[in-house]
Amino acid sequence: MHPFLSKLLPSYWTGWKLLRGGQKLLGPRIQELLDKNDAGQWQPSDDKPEELNVLSWLAGLAKGPDRSTPVIGQVLIMVALATVHTTLLRMVNVLFDVHITDAGGSSEQLRRELLDEIATVAKSGWHDNNNGNPYDRLDKLDSVLRESQRMSPPTTMGMKRWFKQAHTFADGTHVPADTYACMPVFAIENDPSKIPNPERFDGLRAYRAVRGEGGKLLDEKEREDLKFSSPTPSFLNFGYGKTACPGRFFASVVVKMVMVKALTDYEFKFLPGAERPSNIITHEFLFTWPWNKMLVRRRPKGACPF
Repeated sequence: MHPFLSKLLPSYWTGWKLLRGGQKLLGPRIQELLDKNDAGQWQPSDDKPEELNVLSWLAGLAKGPDRSTPVIGQVLIMVALATVHTTLLRMVNVLFDVHITDAGGSSEQLRRELLDEIATVAKSGWHDNNNGNPYDRLDKLDSVLRESQRMSPPTTMGMKRWFKQAHTFADGTHVPADTYACMPVFAIENDPSKIPNPERFDGLRAYRAVRGEGGKLLDEKEREDLKFSSPTPSFLNFGYGKTACPGRFFASVVVKMVMVKALTDYEFKFLPGAERPSNIITHEFLFTWPWNKMLVRRRPKGACPF
């Protein structure tokens, strides 16, 4: 009944109006790139940083019926939607998670450790190019982001694929042609046989795992696999392999930047008697509770390094 009932909703027509407006806005530029590409006058190049964007990438690679201004325009709008709402949801979830109250006061301890880490990185030179990207040195914050995404992912299902041809996997699993399949990423990332106490938020879980037993650091490849932006067979929110989300590194920096500013310059607290709100699940998608409120105040002496 969705195709019929949706047309009775004002939001349906608002959505289509916004989509058409976006396609109209992007159309001339998309057509210009397609015409130049068809004429052999232009193609995306790594030698031209100004052309390294999704628009140029799509205009240069789209084929068949997808090679049209309406289709590419719609894809760009969907990319913008995915970029904005997933990043914003991660910020809100991290904010909620680092303020979970419990009898042990672990959330307060976690916030202190995050602030100490930010202060340490800032002391070594936040804008010093010789020290590399400061956000890459925020290992504890990176661990918090990874744990938050494990417990509150943008979707419980991922790596969606349409099998145009029948395929049999190495273990004998057979998928018929015209089958739409996906991976249960939330179940995989919260498997009790792989994650101890998966129902408990442990912000420094990955941070401790990187140091291994006895505080000995894992090798570089193993450390890399435990980062927020690193897809692995047991961490699939960003996909996996050659189709892994290309924007995951940018998203990681954006979320860290906002969280550094929020934690160092502001104080947050749930309302009296309130706890971390549960997520809302719509189909396979998770959203934060939109009506939740928090107390916020600016710190008398902010310590944001930028």
